[in-house]
Amino acid sequence: MTQANFTQLKKFFSQFPSQKYEKNTLLFKPGDKFENIYFMKSGYIRAYTKVSSGENTLNIFKPLFLISVIHHFTSARNDLYLRALTSAEVYIVPQKEFTAFLAKNPEMETIIMDFFFSSLLLYLTNQGNIINGTAINKVASVLLQIIHDYGDLKNGQLVVNFPATHRIVASLIGLTRETTSVQMSKLQKLGIISTKRNQFTVLNLEKLKDLASVIQ
Repeated sequence: MTQANFTQLKKFFSQFPSQKYEKNTLLFKPGDKFENIYFMKSGYIRAYTKVSSGENTLNIFKPLFLISVIHHFTSARNDLYLRALTSAEVYIVPQKEFTAFLAKNPEMETIIMDFFFSSLLLYLTNQGNIINGTAINKVASVLLQIIHDYGDLKNGQLVVNFPATHRIVASLIGLTRETTSVQMSKLQKLGIISTKRNQFTVLNLEKLKDLASVIQ
């Protein structure tokens, strides 16, 4: 999705009321129905399932729009928990208004589907690397997915304003927090990334891609 397309989409959603959520607020749980279309104005939401050993966080952090669109076009049951990872604000649009918007702007439906499927294909590739790869493959793959979805080019560097804490990254790939911390430190020592509390910068994208791949 180009910046111009995203701006057009955001302009449409900004006509509607928004709802603010505090950090850690549960927005949806399995079985809940999506009666509206949701679009993030600010902040991050995580999608996860619960298993006997704890929570299984999916590798998507602004999922409200895509998941609500899926439920707009299908009758699938929601099996996910969606919780505010940070404080967040979300535009809420009635489904009939969204349908009317797509009818007047048919090109946007194609753009939305392209955005969804390109993100899904990268997700599936990265999941293969996470399942079959080493610890460094797993961490690099998750960071690539986050970069794809939220990276911004600033002063020639790829910056991601995302709270990629070691705990969050560990929950995505099934590693312990300690092991994840070791791998993140390796990436920093190799000069591939630099990190701050709620931001990380990619210093060498090609090297990160190489480390993410299980095929060397």
